[in-house]
Amino acid sequence: MAVPATYRRLPLRDLITDAEKRSRDVAENLQTNLIARLNDLNDLSRTVRKKSHFPTLLALHNSLKASLEAAQEADDLLAYLERQLGEIRDHAQRERFNRN
Repeated sequence: MAVPATYRRLPLRDLITDAEKRSRDVAENLQTNLIARLNDLNDLSRTVRKKSHFPTLLALHNSLKASLEAAQEADDLLAYLERQLGEIRDHAQRERFNRN
């Protein structure tokens, strides 16, 4: 996801508000999606298993695949937020330069 060019036209306050929303989305995604998937994988791979004494290789594979997908989604959200924060930094520097 690239930061749209229309972000350059938005006021700095709107950029910051949108970045704040995105950061809450990242935190929510990490809490609800990634941590849940990693907990499921941990439950299947630990020495004393809660769900099944002998999980199948397919269950472990599926859990690992789901964990990797959740991690990739979180990485995509973080990369988008990072680009957006970079745009905010550039915008603030332009504003500071224009004031001088």
